[in-house]
Amino acid sequence: MNESHDVHDSAALYAVDALEPEERARFEEHLRECPSCRREVAEYAEVGAHLAGAVAQEPPPSLREDVLAGIRGTAPLPAPAPSAATAPVVSLEERRRRPGRRPGRWLAAAAAAVLVPSVALGGWALGVRGEQRQQEQLAAQAQQEQARENQLLAAPDVVTRTLELDGRTATVVASQQAGAALVVSAGLPDPGEGREYQLWLMQDDVPVPDVHFAGGEVRTWLEGDVADAAAVAMTVEPAGGSASPTLPVVALAEL
Repeated sequence: MNESHDVHDSAALYAVDALEPEERARFEEHLRECPSCRREVAEYAEVGAHLAGAVAQEPPPSLREDVLAGIRGTAPLPAPAPSAATAPVVSLEERRRRPGRRPGRWLAAAAAAVLVPSVALGGWALGVRGEQRQQEQLAAQAQQEQARENQLLAAPDVVTRTLELDGRTATVVASQQAGAALVVSAGLPDPGEGREYQLWLMQDDVPVPDVHFAGGEVRTWLEGDVADAAAVAMTVEPAGGSASPTLPVVALAEL
């Protein structure tokens, strides 16, 4: 293995701070001239930042006892058979000074290399699951809305009325027996900056405030009790709606 290849292989070790000072200095000198190594180091650093931001979980209280019990229940290894030649004992300090790769360093590098694709794959899987849940929620909401509309249209006393406003129309579909009303429009005029349309249920000639909305396409349910309402009126109010109507009434439909 040539020297250039060894230097390229040091990217993972550099990222996990597993290089000796001399090796680190040599690799940093190489890093200034090698875009591929800079990219590798950046990827490993990104993984490290991701893992550092993860939420640590406390181990269960029984974990320590389980580990100790496992150790007590493990039979000791047999003593090694004597050999004709015994390897000389080398001190840890001397072993550190010897050239060559240490297994611990390369285990750290291998772990970092495996984490890059696994973290990316995990993020992709979480994104897919989140999108699936969102689609399921939207589908459930659409089914509920369709069932509500079908119930309104199936009511024996269902009626449709029209609110006319500056050449545009909104249709009120209402049933007093079902106590529900839906307002639909393909496009109402812009009520103006800081203004909204508001509907009122006329009960015994008293306007009861109901939903408010901007112009454009409209599809909204009235929130009040339609059963006792004689008509639906529309006014233009400040954004957020009003407790009492601002005259004039711009549209009216009798129920």
